[in-house]
Amino acid sequence: MKLPCAAVRDLLPLFAENMTEPETRTLIEEHLRECPECQKKYAQLEPDAAPAAAAAAPIRTLKKEIRRRRWYAALIAGLIVFVAIVAYFHHAGSVKPIPWQDGLAEAIGVRTADPASAGQAGEEGLTLRISGRISAARTEMTEEEDGTVTAILQGFGRDASLDQNITYQDGELLICPVPDRLIYGYESPQKLLWGKPLNGGVEVLPRLALTYYLLMAAAAAALLGLLWLILRHQPWRWILRQAFFLPVSYIAAHLLLMGLRTTSFFFLQDFTHILLTACALYALFSLLWQVWLRRREAV
Repeated sequence: MKLPCAAVRDLLPLFAENMTEPETRTLIEEHLRECPECQKKYAQLEPDAAPAAAAAAPIRTLKKEIRRRRWYAALIAGLIVFVAIVAYFHHAGSVKPIPWQDGLAEAIGVRTADPASAGQAGEEGLTLRISGRISAARTEMTEEEDGTVTAILQGFGRDASLDQNITYQDGELLICPVPDRLIYGYESPQKLLWGKPLNGGVEVLPRLALTYYLLMAAAAAALLGLLWLILRHQPWRWILRQAFFLPVSYIAAHLLLMGLRTTSFFFLQDFTHILLTACALYALFSLLWQVWLRRREAV
């Protein structure tokens, strides 16, 4: 695209003051290389270009600031929407466990999985007859030092995905492979459904991991916050500030998704959601801090 001489001459004052858009500037430069008349007009403006450019500096600064604020606003809005979506799907997909009651589940015995059990045909599994109150279940296998495999079974009343080692058909659950011991319930009351009882009870450690992570994040936030306060006059204080935002973001994400609850029946799923939300919150806190700093400097 080539600009006519009349248009170029109208734009030369803005071109000399460096106030045109990059695309327009490129077109004017191409025209000046080929048009001697417009070169003369531009040469006449050059002596006044420096003062004009100095006068136009505040306008250019204002344009850059407006563009930066638009980017900040778009990023902040996008991060807020992302956090809201993750929180919505997390809470919408959460399921509540069914505590043990008599008749909720009963171990029948060991049988071979039928061909309808995808990926488990021909494999022996432990069969359980379950109550109609259970619409989904999860198991967690733990192996002791002597090789004994203990399975913890938890039933849920709302729809949830079954574990890959569980097959549900006609009111029965088939758990493959057959564990040496099967206990219903992650929390008290628990019920031994198969095998010999444990000495000292049952505890499923993975569901407590979120507690440890939350405590470590709180300790890190307290330490980094104190260091940031003490060293706030150092030129590299921004490093402590950004480091402080990391555990704070994790704590905020945990409270947003889990509330005050620190135990989890789906540890990997909950922890992944918390990490995704924490990353978004970290970027959001950093952007909001930059906006606050710029507003404070403008006052």
